[in-house]
Formats: sequence, C-alpha cells, structure tokens
Amino acid sequence: MTKTDSEKLDEILVRVARIEKALNIVPDRESEVSDTSQSIQTYELFAKEDLGLEENTIQNQKSVIQSFLHNSGGMINEQSVKAYLDTNPSPAWKTNQLKALRRYIRDFLKLGNWIEGFEFTRVRPRIHKEYPSNVELAEFFYVLPADSQVIFLVLLSSGLRPGEVLGLRMKDVNFDDGINMVDASGIHQGKTKYSWMSFITGEAVKVLLEYLFGRGILSSPESTIFSLPMRTLQEHFRDASENTGIDVTPKLLRKVFADRCERAGISKKYIDAFCGRTPRGVLESHYTDYSPSRMREEYNKVEPLLALGIEQDP
Repeated sequence: MTKTDSEKLDEILVRVARIEKALNIVPDRESEVSDTSQSIQTYELFAKEDLGLEENTIQNQKSVIQSFLHNSGGMINEQSVKAYLDTNPSPAWKTNQLKALRRYIRDFLKLGNWIEGFEFTRVRPRIHKEYPSNVELAEFFYVLPADSQVIFLVLLSSGLRPGEVLGLRMKDVNFDDGINMVDASGIHQGKTKYSWMSFITGEAVKVLLEYLFGRGILSSPESTIFSLPMRTLQEHFRDASENTGIDVTPKLLRKVFADRCERAGISKKYIDAFCGRTPRGVLESHYTDYSPSRMREEYNKVEPLLALGIEQDP
C-alpha cells in the first residue's frame, strides 16, 4: 500500500523524536489542560498554519483531542494516554487516536517524546482478491439514484477521490474537442494531499452532460457540479450493495480504476498521477511528462476497459 506524504512525514518525525529521546534532547513533561476549548482552538490554528493539514484531518484530530481530554479530565501524561487507549480494543481506532495525540502532545504542547512509547498497531489492509467485473459494476450502477449514478461514473472513470469529485466545479471540467479532462489540481489547499488531472470516458460524459443540462449550470464556471453530501452518497452505495449483493463503496472505485490501468499496461507513474499519489512538486517540475496531452495518451489505453455499456433512457 502506498504511503501518503503525511504518513511518511509522521514516520520521520517519530524516528527523529526517538533519537532526541535517546539523547535526552527534549525533556519529557506532563501537563494539565484547564481550558479544553481554548487549547483545541489554538491547536486548530497550529495545525493549519504550522502543519499545513487539511480541514477534514484537523476536524478529525480535534474530535480525538476533545474525547481524550474529556476522558483524562485534562491531565496529560503516559498514564492518562494509556487509560484512554484502553477504552477501545480496536487496533484501527487506537492507530487513529495516536496519530492525533502525537500531533497534539508532541508537536503542539511540546511535552517531550514519551508519546512515542505507544506504538501504532499495524493493521493489514483488506485485500480485494478480485474487483467487480464491468457487468457487476453496470448492475450496481442501475440501482443507484440518478444523482449518485453520475458520481459513480465520474469516480470509476477518473480515479479521483470521492471528496475531490464532490468538490469539482464547472470550470474544472473541459469537454472541448472531446478531451473530457477533469482538473482537480486546485481542490486541495493543504500540504499533505495532492491531485493533478484525469479524464472521464465518453460514456460518463453523456450521463454527466444530461445531468448538467438538468441542473442548468453549464454556463456557470464557479458552480459546484454535485450538491450531494458525502454521507448521502455513502448511504446510496450501501443500499445498492445490499440490493445487488455486490460490495462497492465510493473509495473502491478508485482502486478499480487503478486495477484497470494496470491491466491496460499504463506506467505506475501515470497511474499515481491520475490517482493523486504523485507530489505536486514532481508534477509541476516535470510538466512535459504530465501535460494534458501526454496524460490523455495514457488514458486512451484504459478508456475501453472502463466502459460499462450503460444505456440511457430515450
């Protein structure tokens, strides 16, 4: 599984912190927070300006910190962290909590490196031995509500993240001369996640254009294309999974896209670029390799493998 830049940075910080701890460079301290709201509010500013984290990451971390401080009564030391982590046996939950607490205790409060004594529990990723076939994906598509059908096709044929697709505006999609390009390079404002550009199939374009005509926003560049909340989209996918017996989530479609790209013989560096796994600096400094025309050449190889044979109502 490819690690994100944020995960790589956190691992580096952990290693540096352990070296500092071994050399007694940073003294270990404990603390007590009397004003939880103020502390979390100040951390939020620190996470934005100093760590460059994205809004959804910050909100998740604030929730973790709030829960921890409530559980510990504001006391921050090894005993209170251990007691908090012992409240839930889930390894995945503990890992998520520790990521946030390390940022808060080690990086923000500067209480030393004793938090490094708590190890991440390595959770083996769920391996999909075989992704849904195009026939199964088409069956799943037909039971989705109309608005989620459009999002389904854009997700499947672009490889973009669900949040990126839901954040697209009219000016991010270029239908001129059949290029059918989706520019997601301006979606993320933080420093830990990147996206570049991808494309959608001619099949997806037909469904998308019909949807846009219905919404009446084709001539409104700043309009957000989709108004469906993420939670509603996830509910639609869950219902469709139950109705068809085909387990598909919005995130899974990104993996299906990458799988089809591999089958088409596309180089890993272009698959990573389509899926937003290539750092922005690399994309910008090697623009010739990652230009729209060059990316489209690669996409042409996989487009036939992404076609589901969707038939629209007359």
